[in-house]
This record gives sequence, structure tokens and C-alpha cells, in this order.
Amino acid sequence: MTILTSVMSFAQLKEGHISYDIEVSSDDEDMAMAVMMFNGSSMDLYFSDDKARTEMDMGAMMSMSTLIDNATGEVLILMGGMLGDKAVLTTSEEMKVNEEEEDTGYKVKLTKEKKTIAGYKCKKAIVTDSEGNEMEYWYTEDIKTISTDKKSAISQLPGLALEYSTNQQGMQMLFTVTKVETSLDKETISTKFSMEIPEGYEEMTYEEFGSMGGM
Repeated sequence: MTILTSVMSFAQLKEGHISYDIEVSSDDEDMAMAVMMFNGSSMDLYFSDDKARTEMDMGAMMSMSTLIDNATGEVLILMGGMLGDKAVLTTSEEMKVNEEEEDTGYKVKLTKEKKTIAGYKCKKAIVTDSEGNEMEYWYTEDIKTISTDKKSAISQLPGLALEYSTNQQGMQMLFTVTKVETSLDKETISTKFSMEIPEGYEEMTYEEFGSMGGM
């Protein structure tokens, strides 16, 4: 959920589609089966005007989409996987009620290292959390982000991260952008930004969703 809600709307670019490949690995031999099930994972970001959608496909494990309408504050979460197809229609205000008001303790060091990713000039940032763990981010200032999760590491950066890694329960997840499109066709806008719950999805409250398997 942190990944899905961290990068949800964009300034400078009015609309577009950004794709990431997700490479999952682990130094723990006991995690080999779990890592295998995450093969082929990817993330796609769509944005147009006041709406933004994140789609995450976690291989054989699960899929999840989050659609936010910044104009109305509506949020639609769709999840598919072993627990079936679930849908949550909520608001950004309801989601904020469940956030704890505390300092994340992130420290950001902007370096002078540079490289080009997908045609964009990127700079390297090192983010250190409260426990001393370091995370490496390559961001571009050509695409600014407005984060819906002010406590995330990504929200501390001066631009959109095109390559970064996270550690989730003993597994390393490397996100690398593979495609940046700066426009969307009418069919994509119509389908990706609809707030209607698809047929076959079980609707639940945000509180119920938050308690599912420690999600």
C-alpha cells in the first residue's frame, strides 16, 4: 500500500503512462520459493488532469490497483489474488484518519552522481530511515511528484524516482522504469480512470481491507 499510494499524481506532465519492471531477490535461501512466485512483477502509473492510477502486478502472488481522483478525494482500490477479487471505494480523508502522526525519521542525502534512465537525466539520492537502513534512489527533476503519502521515502525526493530499491520482509525489490509515455488515448483515459467497481468484485470497507492478512 505504501508503494501504491506514494506516487499518485504529477506536476509538469499533464498526462502520461510510466511503466516499471520489478526485480525481486533475496539472500535468504528459505525465501527462494516466494521470490520465484514474484517473477514477472511490474508496476504501471497512469495520470491525467486530477486523476492518477497505480497498477501493481506481483507475479503469481497478487495484483492491486489504486485510483485517486484529487478533485473529489475519491479513492478506488482493486485487489485480486488468492483471497478473490476485492474492491474498496473510499476517500483520501478516510485513509488519512488511519495514519499515525509521527516523524518518519527519513534523512535524504542528494549526491552529484548522475545517469540517464529511459532518456531522462537522473540524479542519485540516498535515503536513510530511522533504523539506519540506506535506500538508493535515482530521480529525475523533469517529472515532479505530489505524494499522497507524506511519510514515504519517495515523497522526500525533488523529482520522480525512475529507479529505486526497497526491502520488504527479507526480499529486495528493484524498480526500474522501462517506458515513459507523455500522452494517453481516449480509450485508456475512459477505462483507467473509471470509478465504477468492475463486475465480479466483492465490495468492502477500507477498515475491512486494512485488516486483511495484515495488509
